[in-house]
Amino acid sequence: MSEQKKTEEEIRHDIRRKFDFSEEKDAKRIDTAVEMEKDRFKAVQKKQAIKEQLKDSDEPVGKKDPAGTSSDYSLSDIRALNKVHDDDVEAVTKFAKSSGKSIAETMKNPDLKAILDSREERRKTLDATNTGTSRRKSSKPSGERLIEDFEAGKTVEDTDGLAKARMEQKKNKHRKA
Repeated sequence: MSEQKKTEEEIRHDIRRKFDFSEEKDAKRIDTAVEMEKDRFKAVQKKQAIKEQLKDSDEPVGKKDPAGTSSDYSLSDIRALNKVHDDDVEAVTKFAKSSGKSIAETMKNPDLKAILDSREERRKTLDATNTGTSRRKSSKPSGERLIEDFEAGKTVEDTDGLAKARMEQKKNKHRKA
């Protein structure tokens, strides 16, 4: 019998037979399984409806640009954007859309030029003032220092260095003897 024509009682019967449930003992399980089967049936129906809609539509599947990332820029717009810093591209495109002009025409706007010059000046200032703020690397501890720390029970990060220092120490003992 087709899934569309099954009644709830037929679904209950199929579930009892499939899972070997007793109506008296497993009533809750059967009710849960019937609800799950109904939900599954609704999901299958929804999926089929969506497939039909996609089949009826003229647009090819997977060819859409849902995020709107397609670039409808002319060659002159691309050349104009090439002269703009990466951080300012979005601002320039928004400015162009709000003014209703192409990007190449918008780049000639004195207000936009002032904004871009200000941003460029700020970037140069930040680059010039950003000197020496990063931490400097600490120097590598010597082999003797690694051995001393290890013998004192401290955790040694450079285990390779410790091993080399221990081998060097043993070589030096043999040479002296």
